[in-house]
Amino acid sequence: PYHKMPAGRVIQVVRNTFTAAHVTTTSTSFSSMGSPFNLSISPKFSNSIILIDVMLNPYISGNSATGAYNIYNGSVQLGHASNGFGWVPPTGGSNGQYRHFNINASDTASSTSTITYQIYHKSNAGVTFYGNHANFTNHIRLTEVAQ
Repeated sequence: PYHKMPAGRVIQVVRNTFTAAHVTTTSTSFSSMGSPFNLSISPKFSNSIILIDVMLNPYISGNSATGAYNIYNGSVQLGHASNGFGWVPPTGGSNGQYRHFNINASDTASSTSTITYQIYHKSNAGVTFYGNHANFTNHIRLTEVAQ
């Protein structure tokens, strides 16, 4: 039934909603946030577009603490090599703040083999960046769109 779908139609949606423990880093290079922040999809077509929607819950511990996120598809990072999908805004003061950070990205499937998307994060200047603060709900959704 999928081969008859016109371009632009949603073929499948894979999603994960979860809470996870604190995930922190002081690394100034992108590194994996771990298995709760991975999600896989097996494309039905080798030329499909995969839409990637992510909602994360960082905690910024002070005015100089911030971090960035990227998405790794098993081959390459999809965001900018240095800045990923942007930096979580600093607090502008010494008090910490809870934040939400959304990523809307896309990728092109090159085969029908399973693709695992992994969320990566990094710190600025080696200060502790809470890429995830415990007890908040995170969302990752992968949507395959026919071409």
